Amino acid sequence: MNLRLSRDRGRLYSLTGLVIFVIALIGFARTYYLRAWFDLPPLTVRLHLHGLALTLWLVLFLVQSTLISVGRRNLHRRLGYAGIGLAAAIIVTTYTAAIEAAHLHGSRGGITAADRLYSTVVILMLFAVFVAVGTLCRKRPELHKRSMLLATIAIVGPAVTRATALLAGRGMRDPHVLVISALLLAALLSDWRTRGRPHWFLLSGGLLLVASQVTRRLVGGTDAWALIGNWLIGS
Repeated sequence: MNLRLSRDRGRLYSLTGLVIFVIALIGFARTYYLRAWFDLPPLTVRLHLHGLALTLWLVLFLVQSTLISVGRRNLHRRLGYAGIGLAAAIIVTTYTAAIEAAHLHGSRGGITAADRLYSTVVILMLFAVFVAVGTLCRKRPELHKRSMLLATIAIVGPAVTRATALLAGRGMRDPHVLVISALLLAALLSDWRTRGRPHWFLLSGGLLLVASQVTRRLVGGTDAWALIGNWLIGS
């Protein structure tokens, strides 16, 4: 029974990874994956590395969760070491890409460059914390896998925003909050079914993630952050 429940949770994580991967493919199809078919200016090296690192992470998460669901734990552990280096690459390339975007595009849609940078910084901080917890707790599988799930959900926001704009236009406000909440709710319900209660780290980390997205404009639009953000952009 425990083995079956473990595999059920593994399938949920695999399904979540697949959903996020499909969202990324749709959201960045025109600007990254299929850009050769569109008349777009070439990407810079920084943006190429950023897109590659995030794509590899989504593929790795999908592979890792699938390996657990089929019982290939040894291979899962060996691939985990690659994930540490890849997470570091994501943090560096995403930050440098955000700084580059701030220089190139400045303020757009009534949102300042510093405000947009805040959103990226918050995502990267949460991603780094979740990956660090998952890495330190790799011998505690219940905590490890939920940390890595939270890290992967944390970076889905930009893809959701672009996918929603492509499929439904730009009328919906903050669609990524709804998608992140839905993914977290599915994981919490799975915990409830298999454990009788949500795992404390998944619940607290999920609430922190949602709260960070709901409040990002409130903090990112303050004068205090404007000083910090503009200094980061100009440095």
